[in-house]
Amino acid sequence: MKSIKEIEKLSVEELERIGADESIPVPGDLSVKLPSAKVPVVILSTAAAAAIVAGVFIGIDRANTPADTFDDPYLAYAAVENALCKISGSVNSASVKLEDAESTFNKLNYWK
Repeated sequence: MKSIKEIEKLSVEELERIGADESIPVPGDLSVKLPSAKVPVVILSTAAAAAIVAGVFIGIDRANTPADTFDDPYLAYAAVENALCKISGSVNSASVKLEDAESTFNKLNYWK
């Protein structure tokens, strides 16, 4: 029997050759040992899935928490006004582009 270090040094081709060798005897009670080996995998899989679900819910909960609040109403008003100005600028920019596209569309329809 080879040691773990010897097995780790084997190439893929050597491992495939050993796996295909039918002269290596397989223990008769191997099927009896397999179900007991699957139990830790099931437990680990369930624990990993639970950890992922918990992480998602923690991330969602933190996403709904406000990043900052204001004690001063004047600062809060200034922040809202700033945000609305940015939105207004974006809408105005989009409307200018829409007007340009509309005039181009009208020119194309004129020639039809």
